[in-house]
Amino acid sequence: MTIFAFDDVMATGITGPIEMLNIANIQADIAGLPAERRFSWTVVSLDGKPVRSSAGFMLPVDAGYGPACDADIIMLPGFNHRTGRDVVSHVAAIPDEHIQWLRLRHAEGKRLCGICSGTFILAEAELLDGRRATTSWWLTKAFRRRYPMVDLQPREVVTEDGGVLCGASAASWSHVCLQLIRAEMGDRVANACAGIMLVDPGAATQAMHLSAEHLTATRDEAIERAIGYMREHLERDLPVTELAARAAMSERTFLRRFREVAGMPPGHYLQRMRIDRAKQMLEHTDAPLERIVEAVGYRDVSSFRRLFTKEVGVPPRRYRERYALRPPSAA
Repeated sequence: MTIFAFDDVMATGITGPIEMLNIANIQADIAGLPAERRFSWTVVSLDGKPVRSSAGFMLPVDAGYGPACDADIIMLPGFNHRTGRDVVSHVAAIPDEHIQWLRLRHAEGKRLCGICSGTFILAEAELLDGRRATTSWWLTKAFRRRYPMVDLQPREVVTEDGGVLCGASAASWSHVCLQLIRAEMGDRVANACAGIMLVDPGAATQAMHLSAEHLTATRDEAIERAIGYMREHLERDLPVTELAARAAMSERTFLRRFREVAGMPPGHYLQRMRIDRAKQMLEHTDAPLERIVEAVGYRDVSSFRRLFTKEVGVPPRRYRERYALRPPSAA
């Protein structure tokens, strides 16, 4: 494996995979796997010089990126950023020769891995077009806007499609590495590593952090006007005719434009907004679930609980226990 290091890289995106693959090699020894089924790694930078991490300390590297041509797996860690716009500006400034280098490695059958904002580099190289991918939940809006050809799966922590792996958060390297270990060394070693590192891939999801706003792809004043109206009236039924009138469109045009902007029909978006409001109330109030359900336009508590669990990944009670900013009551 080759791991790329560059200024402002998150250091754990380099050291974490190395530690986990080292554990995998130890577990492979214990399992009696043949010597050729071991990971080796090289840390490279574009010029072969040390890089400054996002936390400000220097990280040594083994070489420039030339030797990376021989690696079977190439990993691009996440880098420091404040906004999605920062990430887009960063990847847009990557020289064409570096983007072309990634395309050539993929054409040669190398496995490419992007972690967090590193997934934007893969998308910039058009290696994710038409493929399933993921990125950090709060970067999804910026990602969708710049790369509309990518089949973004914002709930997923890891995706793999066409020899390209994507990890969602800055710490998703653990899940990506676990998938690599399972592929190269089998279930026994992968399960041992998961236990040692306390990684539970079956429970991994970003669903509880996603809001409707993170799923909006483009800006459109008329649609945003309708969305604002929806946000102010979550407690009541909102027929398409009423929303289309707010956007000054015919129903047909409104439905088409809304799906283009939000990536889903208005009814589904309204459902997401209601769940977002319920999450806020669970976090910031001690209101019982019955009152929350009524405040977001539902009547049946049991059906809302099932919907919340499906969309968020945990039931309301557990969500409140995990994220409440005040002592919770029963939910």
